[in-house]
Amino acid sequence: MTVGYDDVRKWDAGAVDAAATELRGRRDKLIGLQDELDDARRLPDWHGAAGEGARTSLGVTRNNAEILVAELSAVERALLTASDDVTTLRNRVADNDSLAQTYQFSIAADGAIVDIAPADPPPRSRFEAEEQAEAQRYRLTIRKQLEQETKAILTTANNIDAALARVMQLALDRKISDHDATTLAGALKGGEIDAKVAEMEQALRDAGLLTGPPASGHYRQWLENAVRRGVPIDTITKMAADHHITPEDFAILDRMEEIREDEDGDGIFKSYFLMPTDFSGDDAVKAVRMTYILNAGTDYGTEGETTDFTPTPYGSEELQRITDRQRDNSFSYDDDVGFVHDNGGRLVTTPNGMMMGLGGNLIQDAFSQRGGTTWGDTFMLNIDDPQDPAQQLREVATSGHAWYEGDDGAYQGNLDMDRLLHHEERHSQQWAEEGYTGFLASYAWEKVTGGNKTEEDAGLSDGGYR
Repeated sequence: MTVGYDDVRKWDAGAVDAAATELRGRRDKLIGLQDELDDARRLPDWHGAAGEGARTSLGVTRNNAEILVAELSAVERALLTASDDVTTLRNRVADNDSLAQTYQFSIAADGAIVDIAPADPPPRSRFEAEEQAEAQRYRLTIRKQLEQETKAILTTANNIDAALARVMQLALDRKISDHDATTLAGALKGGEIDAKVAEMEQALRDAGLLTGPPASGHYRQWLENAVRRGVPIDTITKMAADHHITPEDFAILDRMEEIREDEDGDGIFKSYFLMPTDFSGDDAVKAVRMTYILNAGTDYGTEGETTDFTPTPYGSEELQRITDRQRDNSFSYDDDVGFVHDNGGRLVTTPNGMMMGLGGNLIQDAFSQRGGTTWGDTFMLNIDDPQDPAQQLREVATSGHAWYEGDDGAYQGNLDMDRLLHHEERHSQQWAEEGYTGFLASYAWEKVTGGNKTEEDAGLSDGGYR
């Protein structure tokens, strides 16, 4: 149902806020039952099939309670957001109505602008006729202003209504997730995530950047990652607008195996994607780009550790820089993806927008030295002869740390992978800036002269050199 102008006049932000407060109270009472639910499920003195059945039933009850808490949390947040938005919108309506009244217009229930000014008396002079004509011209500009603002108010009102309705329908359909919470308090956070994702999705729809069915798959995962990492809605809408990001763009990731890393166990994971060996260079370009987009951040410099550089904000500008770097290092995709796969190695896409690989035959081994070597957009770990390169990459990615080759095989080091990948991506930038032959020449000259500018510019601590 379309919201009319008269409907907005009647909207009551206080009533919406009161509903949110009521839901919050009921949710908090439910969360307060955590200990009782836990104690009831133990049933230490009840043995046998009946006891197990009772414990199972109580476990189901607890899971249902977690979902209910998530639903209440999601709807409460949606109501609070709607309340704030309604307050702002009602102020705009009041200003719009005041302007209309001042210049003798009224705004009908459907938003139509009605001229209620009495007819001008016949002019008694040329001067009076010109004054009347000028006044009419000015009133026409006011009318256009009223029409534009009324249209904008109705658009905003319908967006507010749609955003709230979306979350309430999700709750009604039992599609609010507790995001694998193990406590009722944890389920509260899960509900907030779904509500924020709904806000973000609605903002994309309002801007004409998303159409069709509700967000799902990797597109929704992108929005969830953005919410978890605190990426502003404006950043996401700008990225989608500047780079024409659609749900279809994420289809390339469906063809790959996702490898998740959540070393600190905070539920905010990073995704790597294992490339099939038949991937083309164009496929790899898309996959690298979409992996950066999907992750909505890299965690470089965000966990309190000292880094060599200030973290670069996630967003449209950084995505454009990565896209430009991919173009400049096109040999990595046109030639090296096939080269690595043809020689027995494997590759993954990384959260910071490049490729990481390892393994392969003796020919491939020559292209990775010391802790690893970056060629264009590809960082090859110096792990030369794993029995299963794909499995070794899974272990590397999920560990969250750099890996090295030792006498007894590959082993995990202490260096944070986010820092190492940042270091290697700086090398990718050097390749892009200097060109293929230029980079090789400057690096060779450093070896001859004993310089170390290439590594210094990439960050010595981030690279594990000190």
